[in-house]
Amino acid sequence: MAIQRRSLLAGALALAGFIFAGPPAFGNEVNLGRITQMKNGTAKLFSVASSRVLVFRRSAKKFSGFIATCPSDDTKLTAANVLGGKITCPTDSSVFNATTGARVSGPATSGLEKVSLKITNGFLIATLGATAAPAPTARQLVESSKVPVGGGLKVSSSQGVLMIVQPTRGNFAAYSAICTHAGCEVSRATASAIICTCHDSEFSTSDGSRLAGPASMPLKKYSVVERNGMLFLS
Repeated sequence: MAIQRRSLLAGALALAGFIFAGPPAFGNEVNLGRITQMKNGTAKLFSVASSRVLVFRRSAKKFSGFIATCPSDDTKLTAANVLGGKITCPTDSSVFNATTGARVSGPATSGLEKVSLKITNGFLIATLGATAAPAPTARQLVESSKVPVGGGLKVSSSQGVLMIVQPTRGNFAAYSAICTHAGCEVSRATASAIICTCHDSEFSTSDGSRLAGPASMPLKKYSVVERNGMLFLS
């Protein structure tokens, strides 16, 4: 009976973990989160390791995903570049269909690179190419000497693109580089603020809280440690 109770308890704990954390991702599959975080007709940028994925929600159960890079000049795309079912490159004004990624107009000669998406138990799962797959065990970020005092540096990590800040010498912190307002990447950091120039939102370098602008949610904070001149996620 004791063994049976332990088995039942283990099963219950596993089920609870699945419900709260979401389904696991296998191979090059990446869990982008619950589909309820996006409204129909909106776009959101996701950063996974070295990849940036732009997702457009077409309807309740239909999503389109693309590598967030203009094919003509490698300019980075953000959610702010999606409007009226079209994706527009900010530099050369090439326009693409937000549902299919096909070129509509402009100097680009090819469409956007597609990312396969599926819905599993209410979570959006992306399948990335082998070179774009995340490295979940990679904790090393960057040499601490490369992060300016009173400023910040964007780096790719197993948690997506991060803004590493050093408000005062030897005091480091890391925040998600994706603005909580419209999904743009934040642009730069000062000693006191992380700044997104898409719509002028600003966030505190001490805790990621909103300081100004239309964003209503803080940036997610990650703890970092310095060892032998290198910064690591802790």
